[in-house]
Amino acid sequence: MSNVIAVYTATGNSLSIAKHIKNAEIHFVEDFLNGRYTLPESIDKLGIVFPVYCFGIPYPIERFIRDYLGERNNSGIGYIYAIATHSGFPATALADLETELTNIGCALSYGASVKMPRAYLPLKRKAVGEIETLAALNKVQNRIEHIADDIENEVIAIPSRGIGRRFFRKLSREANKPREVALEVTGRCTGCAICTHICPMDNITIEGGKARINDRCISCFACYHRCPENAVSWPKAEGQYKGLAETKELYRR
Repeated sequence: MSNVIAVYTATGNSLSIAKHIKNAEIHFVEDFLNGRYTLPESIDKLGIVFPVYCFGIPYPIERFIRDYLGERNNSGIGYIYAIATHSGFPATALADLETELTNIGCALSYGASVKMPRAYLPLKRKAVGEIETLAALNKVQNRIEHIADDIENEVIAIPSRGIGRRFFRKLSREANKPREVALEVTGRCTGCAICTHICPMDNITIEGGKARINDRCISCFACYHRCPENAVSWPKAEGQYKGLAETKELYRR
């Protein structure tokens, strides 16, 4: 049996959930898009695990479906499942994902969501600490195990379309476009280049021994939370969220 998970993660929350799925081979969506990993022609299960961004699906997940899955023959995939992580509520993200898959001729068999600690700075300026993180994880441990069992047994659970789907979809697609944002690199930067390794958009370069954040940011805040010198600033933000994964686990390159 083959089970491959395509995961998009910034702070590590979604990666930690993907690691709970039994007998699964995990790859970042960037690995598919950049040619570092090729999905076998025929597999039993394909999982898509991602965080909800502004009530919708993140830009890298849209690209994975449209530019990778959309360019191959997916008839050899037996069962497609998705898990959305969120800190508030999943809104219509899973329904949007189902639509994107339908548009390329695929069918979503199972969709579920898990509430995780908040790491999105515009909504919570003070980072979640270790104690709060572990407490939040304990609350959803049974749900994670239930989802893992469902996937192992290939349960069918189609996500609800929900109310206000058109509004949420339009809002999220506009908000999730790559752009220039208010993140700044301070004088504490040592040019260690960790941020260049973990940025999912390959949007950070080292120039003159200092990191430079360019204009294709999707506000994942991985660079802010994982900088060892706390050298990336966001207006009025305090602390860093270290999440549920080691920094090196988040390296894309």
